[in-house]
Amino acid sequence: MPQLEISTYTTQIFWVLTIFIIFWQIMDHFIIPRISDMIDARKRKYDDFILKAEEINKKALATLERYEETLAAAKKEADKQIEENEQQLKIMIEEREEEISIKLKQKIEESEEKLKQEQQATMNKIEELSEKAAIEIIKELGLNKITIEDIQELNQQKDSEDEYRK
Repeated sequence: MPQLEISTYTTQIFWVLTIFIIFWQIMDHFIIPRISDMIDARKRKYDDFILKAEEINKKALATLERYEETLAAAKKEADKQIEENEQQLKIMIEEREEEISIKLKQKIEESEEKLKQEQQATMNKIEELSEKAAIEIIKELGLNKITIEDIQELNQQKDSEDEYRK
């Protein structure tokens, strides 16, 4: 066999080393930098997605905080209005006790109904915006298998857990 002949070992070693060094240089100068650039680009892209998701989360939390502040102010206003009505009721109780108590009850019910309607409308809007934001984030992340129904199901589970905690 010619490849096992001792006299050709030096040329075989020379060509093996030469080809190895050429391939090594090609890998080192062309292929590995491209792979490295692709990995860096992907990492930057994922980092950008994470930053965008954090920003959206901060906005959602800020919206929720504003909602809670508005709700607390509405409750204070409703409590203040109830207190004023009770004071008026005490002053006029001798003259029109039965009439004022009926009007007061009606005002309380209307205020509570309006408060409930506003609360429900605000919660529905927040949920809708959160679902849209979540879908956009999920699409940006490339997770196309998750649907809006999956997000709504998670929201319902969260709502039931929140109600359980109350």
